[in-house]
Amino acid sequence: MKKLILVALVSIVNCQLSFFNSAHAQCAEALMQYAQRYPAAEAQDCYKLVFQDLYGPGHLLTDSLAAVRYISSEVAQMSDAAYPEYLHDIHDGPFPLYEYTLCDSNFVRVNLILVKRGIISLPELVSAVLRSAKGMVTPDAKYVMSHSAAFKAAYDPHYRIVRRDIFEREFGPAIRLALIASPVH
Repeated sequence: MKKLILVALVSIVNCQLSFFNSAHAQCAEALMQYAQRYPAAEAQDCYKLVFQDLYGPGHLLTDSLAAVRYISSEVAQMSDAAYPEYLHDIHDGPFPLYEYTLCDSNFVRVNLILVKRGIISLPELVSAVLRSAKGMVTPDAKYVMSHSAAFKAAYDPHYRIVRRDIFEREFGPAIRLALIASPVH
């Protein structure tokens, strides 16, 4: 039933957006692809993706010390056993090493396993998140939404949002090199 509601929501959005222009229709297509990649996703997970594409990390911590503590704590709590040994298997698995947000792809979800495995350092990630939030409109807290319980149970997402240009310049090369160096299983 939840999947049917999600597909209906995306279909309605697709019909409404196609009246505006093809760029907006691409957003609806991106939502459909998201729903296919994450079958356990509910409407609030799609909302979160759209929200992240519009606002990035602007609703999160702006204090670097607090951000380091918070992300460090989350990374420490992540179970290494929950992730495959090889990076290719993680990237091709239920929750990839990184993924671009929706249609405009203004931001990238960066999986914290990259910090846990030492591919990206914690200070570099925190710096990138804080710089990504700089200048962004801070939305009213009542519009901020967490992932659904179903999404969390199915994918155990641990990531931070980074502006696309920062990601591609600062993290993209290191991740590509790590993938090249990682054995394919």
